[in-house]
Amino acid sequence: MKTLYITDLDGTFLNSNAVLSDKSKHMLIKAIDNGAFFTVATARTFATVLQMFKDVNINLPLILMNGVMIYDPVKNEIISSHSIKNESIKKVFSVYKKYEILPLVYRQKKNYLEIEYYDTSNPNQMKYVKKRTEASGKRFVYSPVFTDEGKSEVIYIVTLDTYDKLFPLYNELKNISGISCVFYRDNYTDCFFLEIFAESVSKASAMLEVKSITGADRVVVFGDNLNDIEMFKAADEAYAVENACSELKAFATDVIGDNDNDSVAEYILNNCGENR
Repeated sequence: MKTLYITDLDGTFLNSNAVLSDKSKHMLIKAIDNGAFFTVATARTFATVLQMFKDVNINLPLILMNGVMIYDPVKNEIISSHSIKNESIKKVFSVYKKYEILPLVYRQKKNYLEIEYYDTSNPNQMKYVKKRTEASGKRFVYSPVFTDEGKSEVIYIVTLDTYDKLFPLYNELKNISGISCVFYRDNYTDCFFLEIFAESVSKASAMLEVKSITGADRVVVFGDNLNDIEMFKAADEAYAVENACSELKAFATDVIGDNDNDSVAEYILNNCGENR
C-alpha cells in the first residue's frame, strides 16, 4: 500500500527559527531513500521551498500557497494554478480601500510570480518583502497606486498586520463570493496573516489532486495551524505537532512531538517502510 506523506512547513516541519534542521533534513533524505513518498503543503511559494530543500530529492508535486499552485520540482514547471475571478477582485480591493489597508498582491506571470506591494510603512509586510526579495522565481514590484487593474491575473493576496486591524477586514471579506479567506496568527511574530485565494482552492483539494497524480492509496498529513484543518479532515490520518493550535488538534488522529524536536521527520522515517 502506497502512503503519501504531506507536511505543512512553518510551525510543523521547520523549527521555531523557520529553518529546516540538519537532523530533519538527514532523516528525510533517509526516509525518501527507504521509499517514502513525501511532499509539502505550505503557504510558501516554489522559490523559497526549492531553496529550502535543495539538498533533498523531492520528486513529487509541491502544494504551494495553501493550494493555489501545484508545482513539479523535477520539470520545474507549474502543474496547475488558480486565479481569482475579476469580479471578486474588484470587491476585495474595494473592501481594502474602505479600511485603508494595503496588501501584497501575487500575479502569475509566464515563468515567475510578480508580487505588487503598495505600503512601505507596514513593518511586518516590509520585513516579509525584504526577506524574500532575493529568491529566484519571484519579483517584488512597488506600486504607488493600489488598483484592481493589472497585466495578469491575481492568484493570491496576503496581508500582515495586527489582529485589531485585520479582523474587521476579514469579517467583511469572507462574505464575498468567489474567494476563500484564511486568518491566523504568524508562527514567528505577534502579527496575523490574512490570505485570500480562489473559492475552489484549499490544501485539501490540492492534496487530493496530488494523491491522484502519484497513485497513492492513502495520505498521512502533518500540520499546526488553522489553514491545515480542511487537509486534516480529508486525509486518511492527520497528526498535529505538540505546538499546534487547539482547534487543529481537535481534528487530529493523534498529537506528536513539537516542531523543534524533528517530530515529523522522525515519524515519517519510522513509518515509511510500508511503501517498500
